[in-house]
Amino acid sequence: MVVHQPIRVMSESLALKIAAGEVVERPASAVKELLDNAIDAGARIIKVEVREAGLALIRVVDDGRGIPRAELPLAFASHATSKIGELDDLERLTTLGFRGEALPSIAAVSRVEVQTRAEGEAAGSRIVVEHGRTIEEGPCGAPRGLRISVLDLFANVPARRKFVRSLRAENSQIQHVVMQEALAQPAVQFRLTIDGRDTFHSPGTGLLSDALAAVYGVDVVALTCPVHAEEADICVEGLVGTPSLTRPNRSAISIFVNGRPVQNRSLGFALEEAYRGFVMTGRHPLAACHLLLPPQDVDVNIHPSKSEVRFARDREVHNLLHRAVANALLEIRLEARALATDPPDMSKAVSPAPSQRLLPIEQPDPEAVPLLPVMPALRVFGQANQMFIIAEGPDGLYMIDQHAAHERIIFDRLDQQLSERSSPSQPLLEPAALDLSPAQMVALEQHYDLLTAVGFAVEPFGDGACLIRAVPALARGGEPLDLVGEVLSELHAAPEPAQARERALAMMACKAAVKAGQSLDVQEMRELVVQLERTPRPSTCPHGRPTMIHLSNSQLEREFGRQGS
Repeated sequence: MVVHQPIRVMSESLALKIAAGEVVERPASAVKELLDNAIDAGARIIKVEVREAGLALIRVVDDGRGIPRAELPLAFASHATSKIGELDDLERLTTLGFRGEALPSIAAVSRVEVQTRAEGEAAGSRIVVEHGRTIEEGPCGAPRGLRISVLDLFANVPARRKFVRSLRAENSQIQHVVMQEALAQPAVQFRLTIDGRDTFHSPGTGLLSDALAAVYGVDVVALTCPVHAEEADICVEGLVGTPSLTRPNRSAISIFVNGRPVQNRSLGFALEEAYRGFVMTGRHPLAACHLLLPPQDVDVNIHPSKSEVRFARDREVHNLLHRAVANALLEIRLEARALATDPPDMSKAVSPAPSQRLLPIEQPDPEAVPLLPVMPALRVFGQANQMFIIAEGPDGLYMIDQHAAHERIIFDRLDQQLSERSSPSQPLLEPAALDLSPAQMVALEQHYDLLTAVGFAVEPFGDGACLIRAVPALARGGEPLDLVGEVLSELHAAPEPAQARERALAMMACKAAVKAGQSLDVQEMRELVVQLERTPRPSTCPHGRPTMIHLSNSQLEREFGRQGS
């Protein structure tokens, strides 16, 4: 039996605790809010100290503008802010924090002590707020800036404290938050101390490469390449890892919008799509990319954490990010190929004038950066299990998957022909009729121009069927009915137009490539290896599987116990 409860106004204390639950989900959330406030205050040095994963203490000290004495009590008033004066200000917001509920929300579930001195004031000010009530206030000695201490977080809401994970997990999340802020603001120096131990320090030089080195290490930065693209008033800047630098998850992908770390699945998808064909399926790249665009084109007022964003020009932003990363990867591949065939005389090199960048990125020394691997000259000497080509290079043995390698060769040729609008067709001796599912019929209608451009001559034939008159010349080795049917199925399954092209070409390449179990003579194997070396992405097939594995001389010596002999 449901008992009717009367409608009543919540107490201010209860309302603050509920608001705190939205803004301060865990200790790391409080750390992020305090860091955003420090950055908005113009801080260039920010020190963070936590104890017991932030439950006992979170202290943030910055050298920013501080809070004037007269305004200090207002900082803990609900919905008080210096960043919004009217509703239209939300459309041109350039600050990181703006909701006016972070400090009062944090203070509602903890004890907060603030010491601050604003520029132009002779003495500092101090305030102590406990569980939403001011209990101390007055002058104090303090340097310019702000020192805020959050003690006994969630002490008055034990139910929320129970949901805090292990101290190790919470410390890890806090460190992740500070590292993300360091990548988002490379001109700010960050220092993190956990339980008395210094765990992170970024130099604040303004160079993204230096911030990235602080987060991942100098060796990792040596395996990255710069990204830059501009279109109208949108700019993409950053550093992305070469395909040899991958992770088993997406934790090393960082995307920032106007200096704000964000979560946006479609942005992550656009970035990873640029690596399609470069990295193995199940592996993910390392990247730190900044998107800079007019504030009125970004909606950050989606969630209290301000980590999710929407774009007024969604497709333009995603396309520019994808194109910027894809171009960087292809360019470094071409540079690696040129260096392998004709190493430049570095003694005569003259550094070009640096381009105007909205985010400064240190240009790496071309001699110090390991570029994408270029296949060495290989000596083919056999086939294993009618599936793998065995070859020898100067640094060991190579096992090449003949089907995956041929897929890559055909895919890149089809891609080039399509880009050049020069895809030759192979007419069939007699037109072939193919029954289609409703989904395949939709794909035929939606992607008719693409099918024609790649070399198909396919037309509707009555209800639920099509007539095949020609197939792409490069895919003529496959059965036409199977080829058209599976390409149409792939086109229907593609969620994005860009994926439709990739999926269609990949399916065509798969159908036309030599198969596992097919015997090849030495000349055929040699020709396949030579053609693979000429492709821009020889290390993976269009589906992301590796085309080869490499057993180095040192590995072989170790396996046979010959090292050190």
